[in-house]
Amino acid sequence: MLTFVVNVYKNMYTLIALIISIILQFIAAVIALRLTKKTKYRLSWILISVGFLFMAIRRFLELLSFTREEYSAKLNDFNAWLTVLTSLVITAGVILISELFNYLGRVERIRKEAQKRVLDAIIKTEENERKRFAKDLHDGLGPILSSVKMSISHLAKLEKDNQNKEIILNTDMAINEAIKSLKEISNNLSPHILSNFGLVSAVRNFTKKLEEAQSVRISFKTNLENERLDENIEVVIYRVICELLNNTLQHAGAKNITIVLNKEQKQLMLAYRDDGKGFDVEKILGGERSGMGFSNMISRIHTIKGSFDVQSEKNKGTEVMIRIKL
Repeated sequence: MLTFVVNVYKNMYTLIALIISIILQFIAAVIALRLTKKTKYRLSWILISVGFLFMAIRRFLELLSFTREEYSAKLNDFNAWLTVLTSLVITAGVILISELFNYLGRVERIRKEAQKRVLDAIIKTEENERKRFAKDLHDGLGPILSSVKMSISHLAKLEKDNQNKEIILNTDMAINEAIKSLKEISNNLSPHILSNFGLVSAVRNFTKKLEEAQSVRISFKTNLENERLDENIEVVIYRVICELLNNTLQHAGAKNITIVLNKEQKQLMLAYRDDGKGFDVEKILGGERSGMGFSNMISRIHTIKGSFDVQSEKNKGTEVMIRIKL
């Protein structure tokens, strides 16, 4: 009697397990078949989906064999051949699935190339707008201020009253400062040194101006000398160096900055370091804080097939390493 009860429970558990496996395998088969459209009806995925369906049918035949013993022999024979067919279908699908992975790889490459072209177009458009705006400032507002300066200088020579003459001279000084500021703004927007003399000269000029205006020591070392690079690379590297320097001056409170720009074989390497107060890299790159422009710099570097790595700790400064394949 005890043995009979145990067998009944065993049969019940087996029946429940078979029913659950049938349900799960039919669900898997349905999901796989629904995904076929997303794979552009690739034969490999269709075969794998059919294999899932055959596995579910096999489980259903096992259930029939378990509940209808009179059909057990015939069902077992049919199930054995269905097992062979299932194995063949899944094997063929697995062999052909490399085609699907190649397709997905091509789609990903196309997406990255399209993203790069969009970013590249944005950067070029931005640079063209900078150049246009700088030219408009220089050619439009510059001559007007120069004309006003000439008129004020002429008035200063004619004026006899000392008080009025002092006012005119102060105005002349203010116009001189405005012309100087206009030249600096125009040069920062689109530095003629970068386009005419190259990256090294532009960086040296920019760092020299910062050292004169700020209480910071900037060391710039390079083995490029007068070598010119691709225009797009020069523009991106120059903008990134300027952004890094501005970040340091605005946020880090550093006293010393080191910039090393070297070309080694077919790779351009930029190493940037400051001794400022540092920051939490995960928070900045993770987007919890904004305003330091790292996402913009990283996007720029990626458009020229470069890598951007940053390390920083509080009160231990910041290090940035950029590598670009030439």
